[in-house]
Amino acid sequence: MTPFNREAVLEILFDSEARLTARAYILQIAGALSIPPSKAKKILKDLVNDQTLAYQELYGATYVMESFSKPVRITDRFFITPPGIAFTPRPHEFDIRIFPGISFGSGHHPTTRLCLQALDHLFFKLPEADRPRQGETGDIGTGSGILAIAMCLAGMERCRAWEIDANAVSEARRNVTANSLDNRVSIIEDLMSPDNLSLTLLTANLRFPTLKQLAPLILEATAPGAPLVFSGLRTWEKEALLSHYKDFGFSCIWDKNEKNWSSVILRTAS
Repeated sequence: MTPFNREAVLEILFDSEARLTARAYILQIAGALSIPPSKAKKILKDLVNDQTLAYQELYGATYVMESFSKPVRITDRFFITPPGIAFTPRPHEFDIRIFPGISFGSGHHPTTRLCLQALDHLFFKLPEADRPRQGETGDIGTGSGILAIAMCLAGMERCRAWEIDANAVSEARRNVTANSLDNRVSIIEDLMSPDNLSLTLLTANLRFPTLKQLAPLILEATAPGAPLVFSGLRTWEKEALLSHYKDFGFSCIWDKNEKNWSSVILRTAS
């Protein structure tokens, strides 16, 4: 393997605001390390061969992304691993099994990572009395099902996960089965309805206009004091969302940004 500053090379990819084609990434490696493109190309090849990175075909172009063909640590507590890979997490760590697919929520996007970081904070960083109460949770626009799975692995009793895309519904159900959670996670092919719900925790990785529109339904669907985990927000949209939800009685107890994306945890008074 060609010797190189591994951390610096990976930082180029992980810090990039836009997807990088293989060619663009090679040129950035060459510039950052002051080496010929041929050597940068060899570095990329080595990172793909050792399954650190992978190629993704999208819209006729080849992009470079982090490889999820082996366990990848997302937070202090959560890993993402493809089914079929032998991996045993340590006590109090959680291995989320996700099949490769087209549904949103594979772990590559900053908003998915931010949501998992928010859940890690809620379940393991807050004082015991401030953590989510046991009961039924919800996930709006579940995609791959990753957040619903994470909530139940972390200890919640059950989760209703709503999704209107038929492909995502199929993939989410497959992922739920891979995590042995069929009796605790219900993938519902429909829009969320607040009728007869008293959710003790709700997640939604959706864009700002949708989150804003859902505010009255979310208030109706959640129990007093139930935390909300939101992402899908651009950093410049965060304050507008917080202001909007303040009108419904919610206040922000945590927030974090990554690559111009934001995640927040909101809560009403108990």
